[in-house]
Amino acid sequence: MVYFYVILSAIFAVFLVKFVKGLSEPAKLERYQNEFRKYHAETLDLHATEIVSEALIEKLNNALDPNYMETVNAEFRLKHPRDSQIKVNQVWRELKRYLIMALVFGKVEMFNSVIDELWHIMLKYGQEYEEFCQAFIGRTIQHHPHSAPVFKPEERTLFDFYYVQLFKVDSHSIQKWGKFFKHDKGQTLLRDFETLELEQLKEKYMRKPTSIQAERTFESFTAQFKENRPMTELNWRKTYEQTDYAAPAYFTYASTDDFDSEFKDIFGNEPNTVSSGSAHADHGGHNSSHDSSSDSSSSCSSCSSCSS
Repeated sequence: MVYFYVILSAIFAVFLVKFVKGLSEPAKLERYQNEFRKYHAETLDLHATEIVSEALIEKLNNALDPNYMETVNAEFRLKHPRDSQIKVNQVWRELKRYLIMALVFGKVEMFNSVIDELWHIMLKYGQEYEEFCQAFIGRTIQHHPHSAPVFKPEERTLFDFYYVQLFKVDSHSIQKWGKFFKHDKGQTLLRDFETLELEQLKEKYMRKPTSIQAERTFESFTAQFKENRPMTELNWRKTYEQTDYAAPAYFTYASTDDFDSEFKDIFGNEPNTVSSGSAHADHGGHNSSHDSSSDSSSSCSSCSSCSS
């Protein structure tokens, strides 16, 4: 009889928890919606470098309907109730940066599972997602899971090469993606962008087809690279600390023999143990970071997307 009452109490406790959760969820949703509206403006600034076309950023922001974002945001926060809206906005920023990269370049992996989770929630709302894709890229960005995580250090190096030149690298960037150039300094990429002509680079690295705004960004990226690459920045740390612009630091780092030393805050940490996966857009995937908004892998891909 005692066991019967114990089991009955346990069942009652489970139902009570579910009941209280059911009562509190509408209140949480209302709070999440209000907080999203309050801090929505923060998601509009991607903190990009001058390479990224303002028209491209505007196109992305216009394509993402605030009501759609609010719905996706509320569902994401229900899954991550301990994260504030300010912290979730950091996830939005990195997802939007990733989408910019996926529109400009032909192969971009996604290296963070939580950022990819936000993307998956966007996919759940089929009509809204389709409208977003059409407004932003003119075709659907499809997303397919792989059967198992795939270790992709070369793709991670490619991701890093693009990222540190397109966007400011702050503490949130490193928290989400981990430190950059874990496996390789990207010497092959450096040589290609040093020696190939613009049309050759477009053929090899630019996404096709793409928008005019994205093509202009690729051209700006290439021109800025050819201008910056020959220089070694003696004051790279001062530049980085004052502006979060990491490209001068990267070019200096790529010219050294060390993988860490004075660059350890940004580049060249020891590779993490591969343990879980990621995703990719148009041609890419997702990976790791060092906080609650990432998995613990460093360069593996478990799902992918392509446009059609």
